[in-house]
This record gives sequence, C-alpha cells and structure tokens, in this order.
Amino acid sequence: MKALLFLTLLLPLALQAAQWTSRPLAELAVYPEFRAPARVVAREEAKLAAEVSAAIVAMPVRAGEAVARGAELVRLDPAAFRIEVERARAQLRLVENRIRLARAQLEQSRALAGRGFISADGLSVRETEAAVLASERDAARAALAAAELALARCTIRAPYAGVVDERLLNVGDLATAGTPLLRFVASADAEVRARVPAGQVAALQTAGALTLVAGDGSYPLRIRRISPVLDAAGQVREVVLDSAAALPPGLAGELRWRSAVAHLPPTYLQQREGVLGAWVEREGKPAFVALPLAQAGRPAAVDWAASVRVIDEGRFGVGLAATPAAGTVQ
Repeated sequence: MKALLFLTLLLPLALQAAQWTSRPLAELAVYPEFRAPARVVAREEAKLAAEVSAAIVAMPVRAGEAVARGAELVRLDPAAFRIEVERARAQLRLVENRIRLARAQLEQSRALAGRGFISADGLSVRETEAAVLASERDAARAALAAAELALARCTIRAPYAGVVDERLLNVGDLATAGTPLLRFVASADAEVRARVPAGQVAALQTAGALTLVAGDGSYPLRIRRISPVLDAAGQVREVVLDSAAALPPGLAGELRWRSAVAHLPPTYLQQREGVLGAWVEREGKPAFVALPLAQAGRPAAVDWAASVRVIDEGRFGVGLAATPAAGTVQ
C-alpha cells in the first residue's frame, strides 16, 4: 500500500517532466534566403553628340552592333570645314611671306643705319613691323589648328569598346553642335546594381555566397561597394557588385544570398509580457529568453551556441512555472 501511495505521488512529477522536450539549436536553426531586385548596368554609357554643325552623311554602325575603340560611328559633311582649313593655311602662308619680306627689309635697314642713312626711329619701325607680323603668324597658326580640329570633329569615333544602343538621328539629318546622335554603352566590365533594404545590408555583407539569378542563369557575384545613401522613400541602399562572367547590360533578375547567422523558426517564438522570445532548457528547466528584435511570423536571428537546447514539444504549455531568463544565452 505504501509503495502504491509513493508511486501515486511521483506520477504528477513524472508527467510534468514529460510535458516538454528540447532539441539543440543546430537541429532547428534555419538560414533564411534574402532576395533583392537587381539589374546589369554598363559601367560606361554616353550620348555621343555633334560638336560642330553639319549634315550627317554616314552612320556605318547600326543599332546593336559592337565595335572596338576608335571605330567610326558618325561622319558629318566635311566640305565647309575643309574650305576653312585651306583658307587658314593660305592665310598662314601669306603671313609667312610677309615675315620673310619684313626680315629682309629689317636687315637692309640695319645695314643702312650703320652707315647713318636711316635714323634710329626708322629702324625701330622696321623692327616693330617684324614683331607684329610674327604675332600675326601665331594667330594664323592657331586659326589653322582650330579649323583642323573642327574638320576632325566631323568624324565621331567610339570612345571605348562598346555597342550602339540606339541611333537618335539618321543619315540626312542636320546635326547642330550639342545634338545627341546616338546612345553608346560599354560592352566590357558591366556591373550589377541591386536595391537592398537597409535592414538586410548587414546579412548581405556577412553572406558566404552572392548570386544573380536571371532567367535560367545563375552567376556568382562579389560586392564592389555599398552606397552610404539611404533612399528615403524605399529605405533601401544601392549595392554595386562584380561578376566574373561577362553579363550583357540590361539583364535583370534577383540578387540572392543566404544569411550566415542562425535563425530560430517563427513557430518557436512566443510572447511573454509584450516581448517575443523563445523557451530554452537551462539546467534541466525551461527558461524564457527575450528576443527584442524578433518579429512575429519571421525567423528570429539568434547569437546562441549551436549546442543550446530549445524547448520543442510542449513549448506552448510552458510558461507559468518557468522563470524568465536574461536576454542572452551562452
């Protein structure tokens, strides 16, 4: 009878001990995947414009064609500029002939001045005339250089290896100085830009692998820089990444990465006294650990050791007899 009574007293304790079980965090932890929209952008993109005014006579490169650096993209009518070059050359030759004549006269005047046939003032006039003509020659040379530069600008060449993205004018159109003629994008060293929510930037920086998923392709990436500017409307920051593969500008997809920090599944979160947290086993007893940054319905990041035992089965029945623990778990 006494044995039966003793077993009856132990039964409630045994049932209470069997009300919950625990599992190590290593078995429960999840590492959520994050995603952000991303696109491939050419590192260099320019609207090439005319620097002189003339009719377009040739555009040998069509939209979508790739060319090397220095390739001819647009040719303007050079006739008027060639005339200006010839006029500037003729003016320079005229000034140089006048200089030769002035120098000969100056030498003669110096010889006559040595004999007293020309006054010092007369000699000074000859020297001044020679100096003025030398200045006119400098101006004529500058005018020739300007005319040759304008002629050279009749041919617009690719500033770097790239692709003609769009032709804004066509052969026969009149291009004035400053008129955009075509949109040109670099074909090499494209970069990936993604808009990442500010709260996920830290997880991005610590992630082991970053991947651009676009269509059926998957491309590994590495971070080049993160903009310090926070977009006020979307609360996102722009992240620029590099890819070892040659990606075509305009390709769009998703930047994906997996957190390197262990997260507790949302089903293990409970609310106690207005704070979300989870039950863990501590010295054989359940203890509630607050997770102030946790959000209902989302995995909660924890900095616990993998060996920490989390209350598993029966966790929703634990609480009244348990003593709340501090906010950290060793």
